[in-house]
Amino acid sequence: MNSFENNDLHANLHETSGLETPTDSNKEIKNWIITVGVAAVVVLAVFLYRANNAGNEEKASRMLGEARNAQALQAIMNQYPSSSASRMALLQMAKAQFDNGDYVSSQASYKDFLSKYPSHPMTGIAELGLIHCAEATGQTEKALEEYTRFAVTKPTHFLAPSAIFGKARCLQALKRYDKARAVYDDFLAANPKSEWKNDIEEALKQLEREARTPSVKL
Repeated sequence: MNSFENNDLHANLHETSGLETPTDSNKEIKNWIITVGVAAVVVLAVFLYRANNAGNEEKASRMLGEARNAQALQAIMNQYPSSSASRMALLQMAKAQFDNGDYVSSQASYKDFLSKYPSHPMTGIAELGLIHCAEATGQTEKALEEYTRFAVTKPTHFLAPSAIFGKARCLQALKRYDKARAVYDDFLAANPKSEWKNDIEEALKQLEREARTPSVKL
């Protein structure tokens, strides 16, 4: 092989080698494609996750609307524990237990709710539910104290009137009739057009009848 042919071969090899080796520009394009691909996968995963969560929320909400017993409520909590409906199902469970006279289970459910969801907007319902349980199990003094605390610390809460009436009931149960009457009278004076007016007037009549009935000593 002469010098000319040898130089020509080296030139061809150099040109061929240049075609096979990716340039910096090609590398950047490849990296960009990989980055975009990864980003697309992440976006798709987030979309599917949110879509799945939305679907679960819808199913759980529908189940909650159709729930008619404790088993149905428990099913929501088991199948969709992280859904909003699951939290409401726990509250409804506690109320159903209370209505059925199972105050111990009701108390446990209300405590469970407050422990798991301390910042939930419905914590007031659970707090008052616990006080109802104390009253229902004969812990009258404790219930009186807690009703008073609720009414004082949450005066604008929509359940504040229920706490005030609970306080009056406890005072009546403890035969502190004058104080019970004062609670009702003060509420009516502050809320003369209250939707509770008829109920309070009926409660006052019952209180007066009980106060006039002589106590029987055994």
